[in-house]
Amino acid sequence: MPPSKPSLYKYGIVIDSGSSGSRIQIYRWEDPVKTKQKHKKEPEVLTSPPKIEKEKNWSLKISPGISNYNTPKYLKQIWPEHYSKLMKFAEGIIPSESHRDTPVFVLATAGMRLLDPKVQKRILKETCSSIKKHTSFLLPPECRDAVQVIDGETEGIYGWLGLNYLMGQFDKYDTKQEEHESIGFMDMGGASTQIAFVPSSAEERKKHQDDLSTVTLRNIDGSTQQWNVFVETWLGFGANEARKRYLNHLISLALENPSNSGEISDPCLPKGADFRYSFNGKTYNINGVGNYEMCSKTIYPLLQKNIPCKEDPCLFNGIHGPKLNFDKDKFVGISEYWYTANDVFQSGGEYNYHGFNEKVREYCESDWQTILENSVKGKYSNLNPDTFLKDACFKANWVMNILHEGFELPRLGIDIPDKPKREVQNLDDVHVPFKSAESINGEELSWTLGKILLVASSQIQESGKKALDVGIYPSEISGKKFVPGGSSLDSGNDSDSEDENEVMHSFYSIVVFLLFFFFVYHFGKSHFGKWVYKFRKFQIPIPVKRVISTATSKVPGLSRYFGNQHLYDNLQSINEVNLNLEEGLMSTISSDANGLNSSVLRTRSTINLVEEEHSGTESEQSSQLPQPSSPQLKGSKSFSSFINKPFVVPMRNSPALYNTGNNSRDSLHRIPSSSSISRGKSSNN
Repeated sequence: MPPSKPSLYKYGIVIDSGSSGSRIQIYRWEDPVKTKQKHKKEPEVLTSPPKIEKEKNWSLKISPGISNYNTPKYLKQIWPEHYSKLMKFAEGIIPSESHRDTPVFVLATAGMRLLDPKVQKRILKETCSSIKKHTSFLLPPECRDAVQVIDGETEGIYGWLGLNYLMGQFDKYDTKQEEHESIGFMDMGGASTQIAFVPSSAEERKKHQDDLSTVTLRNIDGSTQQWNVFVETWLGFGANEARKRYLNHLISLALENPSNSGEISDPCLPKGADFRYSFNGKTYNINGVGNYEMCSKTIYPLLQKNIPCKEDPCLFNGIHGPKLNFDKDKFVGISEYWYTANDVFQSGGEYNYHGFNEKVREYCESDWQTILENSVKGKYSNLNPDTFLKDACFKANWVMNILHEGFELPRLGIDIPDKPKREVQNLDDVHVPFKSAESINGEELSWTLGKILLVASSQIQESGKKALDVGIYPSEISGKKFVPGGSSLDSGNDSDSEDENEVMHSFYSIVVFLLFFFFVYHFGKSHFGKWVYKFRKFQIPIPVKRVISTATSKVPGLSRYFGNQHLYDNLQSINEVNLNLEEGLMSTISSDANGLNSSVLRTRSTINLVEEEHSGTESEQSSQLPQPSSPQLKGSKSFSSFINKPFVVPMRNSPALYNTGNNSRDSLHRIPSSSSISRGKSSNN
């Protein structure tokens, strides 16, 4: 039900478009100005960020993920089959009078990251235009600020923000205090896994300052919170993608045996279970072996711990970062950390290596028929056996490998001393700095909460002149741009300015192109006259001209110009030879009629001898005259490089996430004379 006094509240919508589906989350918060007035004598409220509210029924998920709409055939269905359901759901919760002031953020994650950037752009463009067309919710003119594919690091920081907000770590923030305690965040989805935490050691923070991002929040009183967060993501290390890599690895190893018949043994699959799997266009039968120890050892290479880091300490897959201090640091894992532990093994919450390890071992080595019978009895949260239970042994082992081998979480009894069993009856007696969770104090834990916290916080005006803008300042080593807390929401539902910018940029490029030629045509003769004389002395070799003349003679409209130009150039070449000889320039004839090399002296008699030795018509004699070679002409090399430079048309700048080209007019052709300009003009007409 909508609130009784909607004018007191602001609303926000975040849609998490992941690999398996899209989930809409609706949030609200009290207007910060009214909150400040109401609680002006309550320091604990004023020194905290806005309070975000969310009802339990303000969330809806639909499948499949938008990455499945990756062809033109399905692209137009993304609104009627996907987002229309989510937006209609939001319209039923948010009061109609607040629709135009309610920002929408569609943030795609790992599933979309795996697609080609061009396909991503088409999906995002269709998403943005359809929401603008069919709803009155607020989208910025620059749609890419609100509808985008976020990278894993940003997703990880959003999750860290949501976790620490629910844990109360941002409340009553003392700006004069240097040390502020926080909770580390771990997330494992289907395609990727992330970690985000503030190193508890000041020495580690200083050592890795180039690896730390600065996250800023705004309190109700306008003061700013600053947190130095290390965040890293591993694409392809989510539970589902890791499972695919694991099966591909098993098949590749099996194919090395020539006698293999296409039957693949899987130690991470319970005994008696089987399924079919396609790899490189061929289908294989995967049969369960149910060997827990072998499963764990076979999974380990997938972490790629063998890849060296540029700097220690090293986590996995060649990624380094601050050393995790599990004696002091605390971490909470969500998504697969929770689902696998809780739904299958009933071990969610406080993590205990002994208890979880034994349950996983028992499950992995169970007969598949026994697991099916237990499933019928409701032991595994009514999960689909073929979809979830066949992968449960692998996923549980993968989670433990990531925790203990990847992040080096100590294992009780192996890495740290174990207590006698009689003293371990109460798990509170054992310090294990990791727990899995789905909610905190009854509130759903989702990275979308972190995004909306930044949005609400950015609506507060800063109190200090040097306060940083609300958002995420990525680490220096990442080279990424600032991620604002909100976006430019001054006006919504306009035409997509991204497309408008592209059109205008193309228009400006054409204008510049035409203005340049206008300048050359009208002022070239007077301003570049000195160059004309020099350019005339440098001629393109006759064989090249003949090729050009022959090719262009076959093109209608060009034959007339290039044919005449060829005759003109022949006459010019004769004049140039005579002029060179008259002025005393050196010329070299490569060989005489008998193939003997000879030197031509700069004398009239030499010229007469050459003329007497050649008989025939005037045109034949002209064509047989020795041509000065280009390398011997002064300045011919620079002119040749200049004249052969390609003509560059300034390209339009691409939007935010794309490369921007540099425009240059240094390579533009110069027109040597007004006569050639007129001929070019007539040929173009």
